[in-house]
Order: sequence, then structure tokens, then C-alpha cells
Amino acid sequence: MESILVIRVGRVGDTVMMTPALKALIRIYPDAEFTLIVSPEGKHLLADYSHQIKQIISWDRHGPLALLETRKLLAQLSRLEFNQIYCFDTNPRIAAITNNVSGKLHWYRGSSTIKHCARHYLDLVAEVNDTDIEDIPINIPVSRSASEKTDQELARLGISEDDTVVMFHPTFSGYSRFFIRKRTAKKRKLWPASNYGELGYRLASTRLVNGDSPKMLIALLPDEISFGKRIVSYSKGSITLLKSESGFERYKALLNRANLLVTPDSGPMHLGAAVNTAIVAFFSMKDPADCGPYMDPDRFTILRSEDSDRPEQGIASISVDTVYEACISQLSRQAANPDDGIS
Repeated sequence: MESILVIRVGRVGDTVMMTPALKALIRIYPDAEFTLIVSPEGKHLLADYSHQIKQIISWDRHGPLALLETRKLLAQLSRLEFNQIYCFDTNPRIAAITNNVSGKLHWYRGSSTIKHCARHYLDLVAEVNDTDIEDIPINIPVSRSASEKTDQELARLGISEDDTVVMFHPTFSGYSRFFIRKRTAKKRKLWPASNYGELGYRLASTRLVNGDSPKMLIALLPDEISFGKRIVSYSKGSITLLKSESGFERYKALLNRANLLVTPDSGPMHLGAAVNTAIVAFFSMKDPADCGPYMDPDRFTILRSEDSDRPEQGIASISVDTVYEACISQLSRQAANPDDGIS
């Protein structure tokens, strides 16, 4: 039996964008057994991805015990044998963990060609296996039990299964209530709380073509709650703020339930695309052709600071009016084509 090792150690978005290539490999090798090396977040995301995945190894490269984790990983790999190894990380240090591991290495080293990274990964799989591979959407399964629990939770908050739900993800990896990790990251990913609040209030006050007004949601980690409370205050209470739980099941179910996600370029953006939720995304100083939502183009709208009058301000230069119009356009499109959201 073919034994294949797949490596992609990164954050949520990195893991999600690898899934088309993983799905392609599973289709090409329907009888193979797969071992994955991913980040701790990736292990949670891919836990129930396929019955062919026999082992998921979590590698925390940045935690306080990173050196110990790496030694443990190398020891574990020394006891395993593979026929093939696919590494979708361009970092040579990550690829180097396979130096003493059996199996032919197929390594994506990066490319100067502007193309979505998910497509680059697919192209590597196609080249190695001498086959054509059409685009495969990114996909992460959502458990039925998580969806049922989420529906029950929202029902207690007055949100029915028939309501239109717009979800905001206003933060990003590295955000803190005390500081922003990098000034550039703040410009690229942090839209002002007052803007989110105004947008939420306007959307909640809008009558859609079906006669309903959207229900607004935010789900944030404990360290992000204070920012969420500011947004709710600016929205005059139009937005419901939820505290995120450990793991991803509830959050995936919330995204799956939402009709629209408004977010900066972030892991949740890719996770929203993976459950086929329509998206309005903020981009600045980065090309969405490389790392935007990998889904039906009709189901997402990219708003770039470079298209505003003050691009030097990052995504803060994107006006509430512009985002509101993009949201209404996406929601109207769904109302006109209700079957388009069916995965």
C-alpha cells in the first residue's frame, strides 16, 4: 500500500489553502494511507478530513518548547517509511526535516509567477503525477452536531434558520488589546472599530429584497473581546458579540451558517471560503490573486486600499459606504440565486 507524507506547517489560512492539493492526492491515490505534518491549528482543522488520513502530526514551531517539539518530530519520522513526500512549505528548514526520511521528496519551492498558492500546490501534484488537474475548491467539513448546536445557540439569541446572518471577523493573527505586533499588519488588516459599528448598524437597519433585515454577529477570542465591545457600542447594539471557544468546530459552524462574512485578509477569510460562505474582504499591500478566497468569483468581493483615495492609510482608507454597497450586492446576488450557496 502506498504511504504518502504531506507537509504544510502554517496558520489557519495556510492549512486551508493546501486542501485542494490534498484532495487531489486522495483522488489520485484512493488506496493510499496519508500522514500529515501540520501546525496545532491544522491538526484541529483536518481531524475529520478523510478516512485515508491515518495520522496527523502536530508541529508547533514557535511555542516555548519548539526545540523539544522538533526533536520529538524527527525521532517520530525516523521510525516511519513513506513512498512519497509532498512538502508545500517553501521554507528550507521545514523541508529539511525529511532529509533522513525514506520516500521521494516533491517540494514546492515557490514561484515568481502570480498565481493563487492553492493553484501552485495543485500544479505540483499534477506535474509529479503527469496528469491534468482542474481547479478544486478549498473545503473543510463541518460536523452535523456542531451545526445543530450552533442553530440552537443562535435560536436562543433570536436568530432563526430563515434569518439572513452577516458575520464580521475584525481581528487578525497577532492582534492584541495591548499592542499590535507590527505597524504594517495594523495598516493591512485592522479596519477601525467605528467603521465596523457603523456598517453593522446600517446593515441591521436595511430591508433586503425578501423584506428581512440582516442579523449581525461577531465571535472573538478572549483577548479580542474588548475590541468587539467597542464595535458593538458603535453599532448601537445592532451586533451580537459571542466569545469564541477552543477548537474550530463551533466557529466553522458559525461561518457555515452565515450568509456573508466581512473580514480582512485572514485565516477566517479562507475558512469562510472553505465552507462556501460569501465574503467581502479587505486587502492592502498584498495581491489577492496570490492569496485571496479560492472559490467561485461571484461569491466574494475584494476591496483594496490601493483603489481608494488614500492608499497609504491601508484598509482604514476603505469607506463604510464602499463596504456597505459590496455587502448589499453580495446579499442581493444570493437572494436572486439562492441555490448558489449550496456546496
